[in-house]
Amino acid sequence: MDEWPIEKKRKIFEVIQLLQLPAKGEALDFGCGNGVLTEIVRQALPSWKVYGTDISKKAIANARIRYPECTFFEANSPEFTQKKFDFIFSNHVFEHVFNLSEVFTQMDGYLKPESSMLHFMPCGNEGSYEYNICLLRSDGINRELENRFFFEDEGHVRRLTTDQFCRLCETRGFKLQKEFYSNQYYGAINWITNSNLKFVLMFFDTSRAINQDARRKLNQEKMRLIFITTLRLPAQIVTKLLNKRNKQIKHYVLLLIGLPFYIFSSPIDKYWKKKSRDEWNIRKFDRNGSEMCLYFNRKVKGAKSF
Repeated sequence: MDEWPIEKKRKIFEVIQLLQLPAKGEALDFGCGNGVLTEIVRQALPSWKVYGTDISKKAIANARIRYPECTFFEANSPEFTQKKFDFIFSNHVFEHVFNLSEVFTQMDGYLKPESSMLHFMPCGNEGSYEYNICLLRSDGINRELENRFFFEDEGHVRRLTTDQFCRLCETRGFKLQKEFYSNQYYGAINWITNSNLKFVLMFFDTSRAINQDARRKLNQEKMRLIFITTLRLPAQIVTKLLNKRNKQIKHYVLLLIGLPFYIFSSPIDKYWKKKSRDEWNIRKFDRNGSEMCLYFNRKVKGAKSF
């Protein structure tokens, strides 16, 4: 991804600081893409040497240009085959790979015997708003694709629970130390209504309801979120136009048309963003989120705790 929302960057920065890692070390962003989040890791760990790796040659080339203070290398680069790190970070990697064990072995190969890792990924735990909507739909949770939710990108091949991922990590000696969750309720609504009406209609498609009661609930939520999405839309459009580089005449015309609507739409847009932030601040340790961030470490007997 070329860019990430500021809220996402703030969350990653905050979580890394909450880990209370050593003052110095070497960190690796595994699956770094264009390096946007690698730079956030560097900012959160200013005295560390921060690296990024990815399978995409183009992404690595872009990352080197954009973030020269970090070191980037292509996956399986001979120069870094024997390189070992104190800490690995990944953002939404595990839901994209078919062979979890193989990728985890590759990741573990970059880690020192005494090390730690932090992973962001979709959360399959029960109780989130998205999980509850899935229960109302006949296609809600795909058991053949390791519990992938119906609305996920085609590139997603699974949605793990906390316990499932912990079992995978335990096979390599890693123990869960800290866990963080987001989008229990308000964060999910903020995300859905920050998309578009077509997505909202798909999300609450009543033709997929498992029964009449589910159809009623889906329709009720559909009407509510269509209303919120419509109210937020002018603010989102105007904001995108304001941030657009190399504006043309048509863009200025659209801005003039949209500004009166923006005055009323902006407070509503800010309200839902604030509700999402407040939820994170208050409920970040509640397991019923739709995104999770899990921190593990591995200790060597007789060695100082990392």
